[in-house]
Amino acid sequence: MPDFLSEPQRWVIPAVLIVSVAGVVANLWWERRHPSSYTRRPDVLAEWRGLSTAEQEEVDNASLDLAEQAEIDARQDAAEAAENLLNRARINVLHHP
Repeated sequence: MPDFLSEPQRWVIPAVLIVSVAGVVANLWWERRHPSSYTRRPDVLAEWRGLSTAEQEEVDNASLDLAEQAEIDARQDAAEAAENLLNRARINVLHHP
């Protein structure tokens, strides 16, 4: 067996580092070619810039209201799930002492 295979820490760590650097470079290249955000959509930005300040504020407030309602719904769902889990645990304790 060759010497470099007998000590894996001498070749595994550099190999992992090389592969990870290549992955980062490939990911950055892919993101530049196919952006995952909507910052480069001129139609949306042009429409937004065409709105008056008051209309922009109304749109902002509407989206914030939706986000707040989603947060409230998520909290209620989490509380309901916790209560359901607690009830199941109580039933389990009562029927399986």
